[in-house]
Amino acid sequence: MIQPARLITGIPASRSNRKLNPVYTTRLLAILAATCLVAAIGLRSGDQLPEPRPANATNRFSITGMHCHGCAQGLTSELKRAPGVVWARVAFTNRLAVVAFDTNRTTSTRLFKVIEEAGFKARKLKP
Repeated sequence: MIQPARLITGIPASRSNRKLNPVYTTRLLAILAATCLVAAIGLRSGDQLPEPRPANATNRFSITGMHCHGCAQGLTSELKRAPGVVWARVAFTNRLAVVAFDTNRTTSTRLFKVIEEAGFKARKLKP
């Protein structure tokens, strides 16, 4: 019978009470992360991944009012939650937001509104 410690880490059970080798620890974390991801999105074997949402427009905005990287992360999450936004990236260092979105579901005006509701001001940059 295979011991649980050996099954998960690949280390014999007699050595499982010792400090784990970083390679085995990394493998274990990768397996756990993949398992959690599959469980979170509810995939079963043979299931197809959902179709990616199309982005047919990308806008760049100059953002004012950010004071730290936390501001940039908060604005990124607010933009990602907006309907029609496929992906968004906000950089504190250059005060730039790049947003890819589906023009059938949202507009640049709505993105401005999301940014203002988050407490920042935006100016659309030319491509």
